[in-house]
Amino acid sequence: MTATFDYEKCTKCGTCYNLCPLDVISLDEGGKPYVRYPDECQLCFICQVECPAKAIHVKIPLAFW
Repeated sequence: MTATFDYEKCTKCGTCYNLCPLDVISLDEGGKPYVRYPDECQLCFICQVECPAKAIHVKIPLAFW
């Protein structure tokens, strides 16, 4: 998985879901975000950068190093 969520900080605002260009992030019934398609993430970091609560951390896989 490339993005992890700190659910203690997450306000369920939906910013990450709305901004993800590849619809990698989805929301569950309660509005909690999760990575639905981890293999599709292109590591654009827009979710991490734009999260108002700073509740997302994008991990770069070791294969990229």
